[in-house]
Amino acid sequence: MGRQPVWESDYCAYYAARQRAFMRTAYAILGSWAAAEDAAQSTFTQLYVHWPRIHDETRDAYARRALVNSCYTAARKARREPLVAEVPDRAADVRERVDPELMAALAQLSAKHRAVVVLRYLDDLSVAEVARVLDLPEGTVKSQAARALSRLETVLTSSEGARA
Repeated sequence: MGRQPVWESDYCAYYAARQRAFMRTAYAILGSWAAAEDAAQSTFTQLYVHWPRIHDETRDAYARRALVNSCYTAARKARREPLVAEVPDRAADVRERVDPELMAALAQLSAKHRAVVVLRYLDDLSVAEVARVLDLPEGTVKSQAARALSRLETVLTSSEGARA
């Protein structure tokens, strides 16, 4: 058994600190805990491979971009895979209280709009940070966020009217 790389303890600390947040972000984008687990695991695998080359000051932006890309890949695969009523395996100890109505409304958005909304409002990133993570101009982030919020308002308002 070989020696552990010098940087591996830093990676492990980063993983421990970010794993729950990445799962939450991926779940909010994808709407499935199983898909969120896969996207987060794929992201952390990619981070491990590239860790020695990632600078401390860009680490979060790099990791979030990798996570969003993993979510986009999962969303594309999900369109090609048959859906099942119940996912057989469930994530353990990472679920936070998530409003089912909000998740249903987020599911009405495209993956890119969900990513903007989740990063901006759930992960509480600034417009500039979201733009950096998604490699978009700040104006595009603002306009996509506005469109997505308008769509969410429409969906949530119509679901309230249906319940009344």
